[in-house]
Parts: sequence; structure tokens; C-alpha cells
Amino acid sequence: MDISERDALLLRAAIEFDSRFLYTIKNGTLGLTLYVNAKSPEEAHEIRAKIPVHWEGLYTIILYSKNTQDLETSLYDPKLR
Repeated sequence: MDISERDALLLRAAIEFDSRFLYTIKNGTLGLTLYVNAKSPEEAHEIRAKIPVHWEGLYTIILYSKNTQDLETSLYDPKLR
């Protein structure tokens, strides 16, 4: 798959599912994979309901991380460690 095909799929994913999320296509252990980055578990749940496990021949994975503000606070406050 060349760059223009990847860009076209990324644009289609943003239009079809939700443009608030960051989409990337990488080679994964199961082949080409569409990764969707969400900001929270709630957003990840919301986007997973919209995106099938396989889309346009790509395996899909939804990623999210904890709130970075909470993480930064815990680094400086010994009570939160």
C-alpha cells in the first residue's frame, strides 16, 4: 500500500467514524492495522462501538491513555504515589 492509499484510508476513517480521533496505519502483528487514539476510556468505548474489528482489510485497534494531568500530579504529590 503506497502513501496516497494510506492517506485516502485515513481520511475515509475520519469522515466515516469521527474526526476527533487520531488515526494511523502501521504494520502490526496481524498485518496492516488501523490504530485509533482516544483520550479516555469513555472515548475509546464510544469509537469502538462505531468501528468494526476489521475495516477495509485492516485490523483495528483502539488506544487510550490515562489523563496526563492526573499522571503529572501524581509525580509531584507523594500522597498520590
